[in-house]
Amino acid sequence: MKRLRDAARAKIGSVLSKTSYLRRMIWLGCISVAVPIVLSGAAYYQFAMNKLVHQFQEDSRASLTTFKDRLENVLTRIELESLQISTSSAVRSALGKADFADRYVQQTEMMDSFLFQKSANNLIEDIVFYESASNVVLSGAYGQTSLENSPQREIIRNVLSMKNQAGWIYSPGIGAEGCLTYVRQLPVMKIGAPQGALLVHVKIDALRKQLFDAGLAPHRQSLVVMDADRRIMLHSSEVAAIGQAAGQVSALKRVLGHDDANEYAMLKDDANRMLIMFHKTALGRSYVIMMPEAGLVSQLDWVRAFVAASVLFCLSVGVLLTYLSSKMVYSPIDRLIRYGKRLHPAGKGSSAGAKENEIEFIHSCLAYLSEQAESLNRYVKQIQPDLRDRFLLKLLQADGPPDPGAAEPYLRLYRIPAEGLFIAMIVKVDNLFKEKRFLPGEGAVIVFAVNNIIAELLEHYPGIAGYVVDREGKESAVILHFAEAASDIEERRRTVRLFAGEICTALKKYMSFTVSVGIGGERSGLELLHESYVEARQAIQSRLLHDVDAVLFYEEETASREKATAFNYPRKLESDLLEALSRGELPEAEKALLQFSRTIRSSGSYDTVMQCYHVLLSSIIRSLEHEGYGAIDQLGGNLFEQLKARQTSQEVQDWFIESLFPLHRRVTEEFRANQIRIAIRRVCRHIEDGQGMPTLVECAELVRLSPSYLSRMFKKETGVAFIEYVMQFKLEKAKRLLAETDLGIAEIAGIVGYSERNLNRAFKRHVKCSPKMYRLSARTGGDLSKDGGTDVKEQK
Repeated sequence: MKRLRDAARAKIGSVLSKTSYLRRMIWLGCISVAVPIVLSGAAYYQFAMNKLVHQFQEDSRASLTTFKDRLENVLTRIELESLQISTSSAVRSALGKADFADRYVQQTEMMDSFLFQKSANNLIEDIVFYESASNVVLSGAYGQTSLENSPQREIIRNVLSMKNQAGWIYSPGIGAEGCLTYVRQLPVMKIGAPQGALLVHVKIDALRKQLFDAGLAPHRQSLVVMDADRRIMLHSSEVAAIGQAAGQVSALKRVLGHDDANEYAMLKDDANRMLIMFHKTALGRSYVIMMPEAGLVSQLDWVRAFVAASVLFCLSVGVLLTYLSSKMVYSPIDRLIRYGKRLHPAGKGSSAGAKENEIEFIHSCLAYLSEQAESLNRYVKQIQPDLRDRFLLKLLQADGPPDPGAAEPYLRLYRIPAEGLFIAMIVKVDNLFKEKRFLPGEGAVIVFAVNNIIAELLEHYPGIAGYVVDREGKESAVILHFAEAASDIEERRRTVRLFAGEICTALKKYMSFTVSVGIGGERSGLELLHESYVEARQAIQSRLLHDVDAVLFYEEETASREKATAFNYPRKLESDLLEALSRGELPEAEKALLQFSRTIRSSGSYDTVMQCYHVLLSSIIRSLEHEGYGAIDQLGGNLFEQLKARQTSQEVQDWFIESLFPLHRRVTEEFRANQIRIAIRRVCRHIEDGQGMPTLVECAELVRLSPSYLSRMFKKETGVAFIEYVMQFKLEKAKRLLAETDLGIAEIAGIVGYSERNLNRAFKRHVKCSPKMYRLSARTGGDLSKDGGTDVKEQK
């Protein structure tokens, strides 16, 4: 057994030790979700249970009160009818008369009276009268008989032997479920032994239907009534318990032992798992509601079911994700760990602790990769083109043909053919400014990677020979060489186009770069290579003029382009764009920019288009300067250099829309907000320093704004309307003059810009008193509340 347990423990340990990082994260997430659900469910269950117990107490109190009132009314009515029969002349004249057995007429009248009482009250089963002197029993059910022959002789004998003259007893065997009988010894004012008895049988089934079927006994609750003798009078759920001693029921025994009287109280019977609410009346009867605790618990089964289902769902998700992670899901963490184990150099930072701790191991691998990437970046930046690449770059950028005598030694040294056809190509990455994988200063790394891919394609592409040159880490230049007799011009053009397309496809596939390739014309001899390079640059620059393919031939571009004889700068479109920017309407500015771009591209000249963009940028900067002194300082950076770095029409438009336009709106809004705040402060000072009441138009002219705009901005900045602000200031000034000077009311009204009548109205409306009363109160420290006003000190 021990060997089997050790084997199972070893197997579990081996499985857990090989559990992947992803699986651990899955189970950690599932447990993190399941534990709060269990805790919150337990807390809510306890809270809801307390609320249900409190609700049970409140509902039971209301049910007991209603049930007690109804039952007491029924019992009182029966007792009153019994008293009326007992004090009737027929009953009194029959008591103590030995010859009552022969008075058939009187007996018939009494039985008719009993039948009338029974018909008037549907709860009464029967009324029985017994006269001891004549030994006669009268019943509305079976007529006249002797005591020995009466079916109720035992009940009558028990009534005659009772210590109490009247009371309620249980009479089994009468009716379907027995009867609750009110008995009374006769006569009512008896002296000595009783001379007779009166029994009023109340149908228990009718009484239960009238009380309990009316909703007084709630679902799953038992309602019990006990008399003063501690016997069960009524029971809502167990008819057989009626008439039994209440002490035989453990739950009721606790109620009988409770000392509270005439009070509603609640007990909790832990032995029977039951809640008990009871009330004892002054007549000794006890009303009890008992509810099993399971009835309350069942109302919260949904909470336990929800918690169990949630936990089961989390476990199921954990099992499913664990299975998928082991069978189907790609785990980058595990792949990274496995790759790191192959890549991580032995003896450098590796340790037993790192191998066991996946996080530390991953951190070590990433640190090593980061070091290698930084080292590669430094190496790429530091290396310079070798002598052959320097020579080829000089040929590309030469202002004129090179000296054949001076170039011949280098051609032999670098094994570069001097004869044949040469074609220059320029490869540039599109939308490099949106590239997120590289930092802005890592352009050299990008060009280095592009050059490597092009060089590999040159090495394996059939029918093409050539060289790749890095032009100052900014772009890749390619020199293609063909022997003149190798193929005709159309074949060479098709081969060059296919090769350029292969470059675009490879860079898209391996580097996710979208590139454009500009191709110059053919040149016979290496000395004219710079002309093909210039044509290739002009071809690549055509991206600024209109949307073109990725592969651009110089001849095709120049042939399809018709240059305009004259071109005028679109000043109207510029004005529309600046107006849209000044209003902060960027969508309108974008539409104007697109129209502006289409117009200037119709010039067909790269230089013209670029100059127009520079002029537009200058106009935008001047519009910012017109907003106020210092607005241009917030632009930051060299905007003209940023514009010059964009080489395609889409790049230029994206730069204007995504960078310059939002910057213009932010700077304009900040400057205008500051100007508005300054204008509002100036208006407030004018109100405080001026005499009388300045108007909105006067203040608007002061700060050179329209009245409606000033009113709107004033309320936005101060929180109150202009008129309300002026009125509050004038009232405060009038209050000050009233309290501190002896000027007359009319003089003070003139100072603050009111007539005496209007000043009185303003004070009564806002200060709730007249100016004279305010002055009196301010100087005496009095209270104006007696005159209908408010305390002046509180107003101040």
